[in-house]
Amino acid sequence: MSTITDIKQAKGSKKRLHIYIDDEYTCTVDDFTAFKNKLKVGSEIDKHELEDIIAESEITSGFERAVDLISNTPKTKKQVADYLRQKGYMPKTVRAVVDKLLEYHYINDESYARMYIESNIARYGRKKLRFNLELRGIDKQIIDDALDSIEVPESAIFDMAKKYMRGREPTRENIDKLCRHLASKGFSWNDISPVISKFRSNDDYESWD
Repeated sequence: MSTITDIKQAKGSKKRLHIYIDDEYTCTVDDFTAFKNKLKVGSEIDKHELEDIIAESEITSGFERAVDLISNTPKTKKQVADYLRQKGYMPKTVRAVVDKLLEYHYINDESYARMYIESNIARYGRKKLRFNLELRGIDKQIIDDALDSIEVPESAIFDMAKKYMRGREPTRENIDKLCRHLASKGFSWNDISPVISKFRSNDDYESWD
């Protein structure tokens, strides 16, 4: 057994405590974990007990950081895990924090996918939406289910096309460029085709409702 010989507040953080065992600095834990485990000067502690306390404190610290992150804007499981790894947390701690966030329903990839699609359906086609969600680590089946539940508004594609063509003559070259522009936004040919046909058959697109 070893003895806690000193506890000092960490510089720059009121919630972090430096723990000294047998007159040597050993670790830093958050104040709640220290209180919960009754760490105080003079207490005896063994190596395995200390390791468990350090792991508990790391999870508490990681959880608090993750909550701060998602309080600003929703995040996916992958985004939270990447953030914690960048902050130096061990893989075991990252997994524990993510599991805790899932348990509390603080993160939900299904909800995130639906929200993202609904917010960006007027800007991007299905291909682009799928690509962006995959980058955020969303499971492909979750993406498929979310996309199947959302219908691309045809009016949004026409509005985007009109905006692009504003000030441009509906020449073959410009319409070909429009087609590539819409494709770059992730719209399929089935989405694009009605728009292109309308531009080709009506020069007075500026007056369209």
